[in-house]
Amino acid sequence: MLSVYICEDDPQQLAMLTHYVRSYIMIEELDMELAIATRCPHELWTFIEEKKDFHGIFFLDIDLRATIDGIALGTQIRQKDHKCKIVFLTTHGEKMPLTFKYKIEALDYITKDDRVIIRDRVRSALMDTQTFYTTSQSKDTEILPFKVGNQSRFLPIDQIIYLETSAAKHRLNLHHEEGQLEIYGNLTDIEKMSKNFIRVHHAFLVNKKHVISINRTTREVVLTNGHIIFGSVRLLKNLY
Repeated sequence: MLSVYICEDDPQQLAMLTHYVRSYIMIEELDMELAIATRCPHELWTFIEEKKDFHGIFFLDIDLRATIDGIALGTQIRQKDHKCKIVFLTTHGEKMPLTFKYKIEALDYITKDDRVIIRDRVRSALMDTQTFYTTSQSKDTEILPFKVGNQSRFLPIDQIIYLETSAAKHRLNLHHEEGQLEIYGNLTDIEKMSKNFIRVHHAFLVNKKHVISINRTTREVVLTNGHIIFGSVRLLKNLY
């Protein structure tokens, strides 16, 4: 799931952006969540500084009344994660060229002079961000797109531990670092999406990065989430 981060020092603008983001996540059934909406850039940085990457979009006010402005904050974010999307908001359009100077590569620049324009550009930025990730255009991050019910979703392949066939026709149980999902699909098609997916049984497809140990005698495969699955004599050799 993608995360949305907002930093805007004006409380009314912050409330407006928060409303637009939450509304469009629901209306467009986006695979996103609002992770944090704050007036303080230091609070935002504290929230994200332990993360390896952000998988999402930042809406940053350039004119933050703090010891760090939106451009400096955006520079720090970009240095830590070159794939995430950043949108700047400002009442001073003349400051936008500074984002080029610091090579922040912003997705959009929104001036705060028209609520309708802000609303439409926020929606467009959210849609573009989801498209970027779900079509695997995020450079070195492999993405698995899938459907849960009528909703299109995705996960970075590194977060997927294994998949198994479900009792329901044309569905799979996807086990990932934060839990489990029932998705539409078949193991044969998903196996082709990454060299890290290894078929160990007609009913199991594992991510080799999440394999802890293999017992060749019992054919047990121990995975990072503590689950133990069984491979077939023939297919288990794919992990050796």
